[in-house]
Amino acid sequence: MLRGSGHRSHVAWDIETTGLSWSDQITVSGFWLPDGRARLILNTNGDDVDMHAFDQHLEDVSGGVPVTVITTSDEQGLLQAMHQLVFDYFDRDYNRLIAFNAESWKSGFDLPFTRTSCIAHGVDWMFDGIEFADLWDPLKKRLNTTYSSYGSTSETNSLTGSHAILFDQHHLVDQFLSEWEGPWYRDHEYDPFDDSGSAIGHYQRGDYLPVLQHNLADVHRTWELGELIRVFVSQKDITAKKL
Repeated sequence: MLRGSGHRSHVAWDIETTGLSWSDQITVSGFWLPDGRARLILNTNGDDVDMHAFDQHLEDVSGGVPVTVITTSDEQGLLQAMHQLVFDYFDRDYNRLIAFNAESWKSGFDLPFTRTSCIAHGVDWMFDGIEFADLWDPLKKRLNTTYSSYGSTSETNSLTGSHAILFDQHHLVDQFLSEWEGPWYRDHEYDPFDDSGSAIGHYQRGDYLPVLQHNLADVHRTWELGELIRVFVSQKDITAKKL
């Protein structure tokens, strides 16, 4: 496959929140590492939880993804845990952070939200100097993720929509996956929600496991799309920057 020695390994990232406002908080911050392992940081809002039971359940429902859940009692603790995780697992010379619509040239959510949370809690910027690429633009401009039916066209350039179109509908991807020496997990049926907004009510009721499942599925999809873009899209068409 077209993976040169100069290409950085991808670390996929995604957050869940209680809403879109500056006053809302991060509930889960998930990372998918290049070795196929996932680290999910959960803000328990002070509740006592069995994180080892979460680990086992998530591994079972995802078909074998090695998952570690890190729990913190509040958002400040979650941000500090993110800082420690980046320090422990992110190689600044060889890794690249990727996300979907976290920050593109005219939009984005995850990075602005996290910056404001760091400022509010007095936590240092955990991604300082890290190379970052957003998947939104290359998916929208370099791959066709538009669905049309009966003369009407609707854009399906969402994370779940793009992944379903590119991975579930094309036999070429099956060949790509079979040849790729990497940790592929094709079954994403463990995602309990159609979108991140559906997770808010569960989190507010203290039902954390479905929220973790959704975040795991999203970082999983993000990593797989990043690898697909690596092979089929020129590096010149992927905008990377230092955060």
